[in-house]
Amino acid sequence: MRRLQSASAILLSVPLIGSAANHAFGWVKPPMSDGSRGAQMWDLIREGGLMNWLAAGHLLLGILLLVPRTRFAAGLMQLPVTLGIVVFNVTMFPRGIALAIGMLVVNLGVVLNPRDLRRLLAPSAG
Repeated sequence: MRRLQSASAILLSVPLIGSAANHAFGWVKPPMSDGSRGAQMWDLIREGGLMNWLAAGHLLLGILLLVPRTRFAAGLMQLPVTLGIVVFNVTMFPRGIALAIGMLVVNLGVVLNPRDLRRLLAPSAG
């Protein structure tokens, strides 16, 4: 189970760290707007400065996913973001659905570890 969690964390960290690096260095230009509401929203995110904060969050969580001690917590923090990515793509930017579903699968691979879940949900001694 730990190997699955480790592999999932690495796979999930790649697009997070990659998108942060791409935002900073501009290696790959964003796709041209196709007129969809999702593409318009992406343009607003980039032009309004929100992408700077998203990139910082992606980088931080991507790094935390690579550290065994913080992997599970980072996966939990990323899960609502990943769910938001799936919903955004389903409702506003269908071209990205496959990647979003892939991210959700590997994100679940990070957090669906019975040992970590038991530890999280166990009553605290006190």
